[in-house]
Amino acid sequence: MKRDIKKGRTPKSPYVSKPYLVSCYGFKVNGMLLVIPTGDRNYQHVLLNSHTLEILSDKSLKVKSFTITPTSLSLSIQKEVKQIIPENTIGIDRNLRNIAISTKDGSIMYKTNKLLSIKENTSHVISSFKRLDVRVKKHFQQRLGNRRSRRIQQHLHKVSKDIVQRAVESKSMTVLEDLKGIRKLYGKGNGQGNKYRRKLNSWSFYELQRQIQYKAEWEGVSVTFVDAKRTSQLCPICGDGLQEDRLQHRKLLCINCKGTMDRDVIASMNIAYKGWSRFCHPRGLSGEAMNGNVDNLTPLILRVDGSKLVEVQR
Repeated sequence: MKRDIKKGRTPKSPYVSKPYLVSCYGFKVNGMLLVIPTGDRNYQHVLLNSHTLEILSDKSLKVKSFTITPTSLSLSIQKEVKQIIPENTIGIDRNLRNIAISTKDGSIMYKTNKLLSIKENTSHVISSFKRLDVRVKKHFQQRLGNRRSRRIQQHLHKVSKDIVQRAVESKSMTVLEDLKGIRKLYGKGNGQGNKYRRKLNSWSFYELQRQIQYKAEWEGVSVTFVDAKRTSQLCPICGDGLQEDRLQHRKLLCINCKGTMDRDVIASMNIAYKGWSRFCHPRGLSGEAMNGNVDNLTPLILRVDGSKLVEVQR
């Protein structure tokens, strides 16, 4: 507004649609109070609750900024994290009805059927609303949508917290499938039903990924992504192709190993193996020239003199 006035314009008075304040200067935490300077040596004091004081009792945490609204106060804290050197991997396979993980101690499956029922019930209630008032209908849909998001996030928080805790205890790296662009598979006009597309497009796979990422970074756990291609088609033991077991639902049979396993468990095991072989135990190609492997006086042609390379133990 001041800039427009200097240029000779007559601007409208500024206004705030959602009042809030973000600051990282001048404030401090004094005991149970957040002291905020307001100018002319005046201060506003905000009483912190017991949960916030319990978290701030950790001396390794530093409050960097705060965000205050008419109804809430959020503190941004900083923590020095020591990166955990991975000794194992945890493969995570995300599905509509379950989340399967594979660790060094075995496989674990988290049921997520409840999330599907929450989404379907909410959609049914919203569609049954018959009042013609647009404002009331919009408020009703927004209220139910927010309630649905909170319930889903609460359930995923429990799963992601348990996964990251297992990764910290076992010093493991979490490995997930790269599902970027998966929504394009369920677009309109792909010959799929509306109910099927609605179910797949409302799949909360990214919310679980987001929670695992920030919780893992807070604990110093590495998170990586691998290609999802053929993770549920190859045997994690021998590497041969798998066949569907007609006698057992969602079971895959390996002719070579003479055994059957759940397809989601197989996918999580292959994801863990891909992450380990790619990031924790990398192996270079036979035709790649590595620094220090050959004599500098001997000319080397890449991918032709690959047999002259000598592996150096470090």
